[in-house]
Amino acid sequence: MNDELLEPLKAYKSKLEKEFADNAAAMFQEMVERSKIDVAQNRATAKAYRGEIAIAEKIAAKLSAHKSLRGFLIFLTVAGFLTAAVGIYLLVQAIYLAGGLCLGLGAGVGAAMLGVIFGVLNGKIKNFEQQRQKHLDRSKKLLEECNRQMAALNSLFDSNMTKKLIEKTVPLLKIDDNFSMRRYDYLSGKYGFPIDAPNNRSTIGILTGEILGNPFVVDRELVSFMGSETYWGHLVITWTTTYTDSEGNVHTQTHTQTLTASVTKPMPRFKQETRLIYGNEAAPDLSFTHEPSHAEDMSENQLERHVKRGSKKIRKKQDKALKKGTSNFTGMGNEEFDVLFGALDRNNEVQFRLLFTPLAQQNMLALMKDDYGFGDDFHFAKRGCLNYVSSEHSAQWDMDTDYTKFYSYDADISRSKFMEFNKQYFKSLFFDLAPLLSIPLYQQMKPHEYIYKDSYGRNYTAYEAEFMANAMGRSAFAPAAAKTDSILKSAIISKDGQSDSLEITAYSYRTEPRVDFVPVFGGDGMMHNVPVPWDEYIPIQKSSTVKLKELGLTGREFAGKLSSTPLKDALDRYGKATYAHGLLCCMVAAADGNFDEEINKFLNK
Repeated sequence: MNDELLEPLKAYKSKLEKEFADNAAAMFQEMVERSKIDVAQNRATAKAYRGEIAIAEKIAAKLSAHKSLRGFLIFLTVAGFLTAAVGIYLLVQAIYLAGGLCLGLGAGVGAAMLGVIFGVLNGKIKNFEQQRQKHLDRSKKLLEECNRQMAALNSLFDSNMTKKLIEKTVPLLKIDDNFSMRRYDYLSGKYGFPIDAPNNRSTIGILTGEILGNPFVVDRELVSFMGSETYWGHLVITWTTTYTDSEGNVHTQTHTQTLTASVTKPMPRFKQETRLIYGNEAAPDLSFTHEPSHAEDMSENQLERHVKRGSKKIRKKQDKALKKGTSNFTGMGNEEFDVLFGALDRNNEVQFRLLFTPLAQQNMLALMKDDYGFGDDFHFAKRGCLNYVSSEHSAQWDMDTDYTKFYSYDADISRSKFMEFNKQYFKSLFFDLAPLLSIPLYQQMKPHEYIYKDSYGRNYTAYEAEFMANAMGRSAFAPAAAKTDSILKSAIISKDGQSDSLEITAYSYRTEPRVDFVPVFGGDGMMHNVPVPWDEYIPIQKSSTVKLKELGLTGREFAGKLSSTPLKDALDRYGKATYAHGLLCCMVAAADGNFDEEINKFLNK
């Protein structure tokens, strides 16, 4: 066990955050030195580039102002000559004084404005346009020079750098290249990890690994669910009434009213959910649920009042359980922990106390009350040997380690991007793991030996298959008539050597226009059927075939291989393709059967 992580929040604040930043800075500096770029020269070129852009923007502002002024003067010119025309008309009508004034004033204003436009403004506008273009041309050349200066550094970025930084900073944490069948077999066979998600959930992000041999999965899913939408309709009605005035005259009056009605109908909705699933054999019969308390947002007085109110409820629950004998629920004796962590639905008091020792309680309270990380923004559920953590901050976590994120024309900007992305990535992952690390027994518990299967019916998990299909773009799989997003699910067709043939089915909805007539009472004393148009969402699906194969290359290495014309031609022939997690996924015709051999040939395997 790594003693420094016995208090995870303290470890992060006092050591790990800075150590990770130092490791990231050292990695970036090592790439700078290996690339042999001249940072000082690049900094000067980038500064000159931004200077030219700034000048061009200032000139553009002046250009815009002068063009606006010209537009206004053109308006005055037209108005002046129209006034002169009116003056001529008045003179013809022998209205000499007004006609003479209009003609003189209008012609004078029109002529003066034309003089300003052609004698002053047009020249300035042309000069501004030329000056702006000159600086834009200079900025373009400087940007090209910046990109040439940065090319060697940009070529060194790769998608596995974040993984290396995390493992260097926290050696007990190992991250997989992808969600392998062995990792899946281990999670499923040993800990009861779900075999497959239902058809309304599709994996769009996946990260797997282990902490001291205990496995975890971070699964980001696109989830569809049936919500509702309110539609509105309107109907204009008219009617007449008669009345007699005080003089005995009969009058007819027409009335108009707009009737409004609404209907609420089912409409599919989509959302993303991210959760961390962790397997550990400690307390194997225990189940409980923790909901966020957001204690980090409470003042000391608010926290004290919250704990006081919660403690009364817990004592009542304990007394009730004792009287009825329906459960063995008892408080932990630490009222603050009892209230903030909750877990009042726990089913095994002995195993709950086995996990939540005084140190574990102290760790969990520190994590929930301190806003240095994310505070208590997490849901934590334990179901037997599986632990589920989902947090509000994980919804904002950018899980994509694509190396092109760090590209820039400026070494300083590139470094800033590199440092910030990796900092946030590590922080998000660490504080999703922190509730688990807060329990010392989880770090002490080494998994028992597991006997893996000799072979599997597929090379790659359904989770990775869904992730790769989603990475390719859901629109590539969507039915032609789809009016909503799609949930992609995979099914194995065949295992072909080191590649899998997979059926990807896109579940979506088409729409049909409908109209409901809603009776509404009108001002005429009659009931009217108001038409309310709405859309009926009808499930549809479409299946496509993809090939999935592990190449064992980093993103950068694959990009280098892709420069090989034969490989590029082969992928173009197969159709749409994507590469991530060391896996190549191609959309193919169902008859394509030599994919594995052909790709191996181009990779010299």
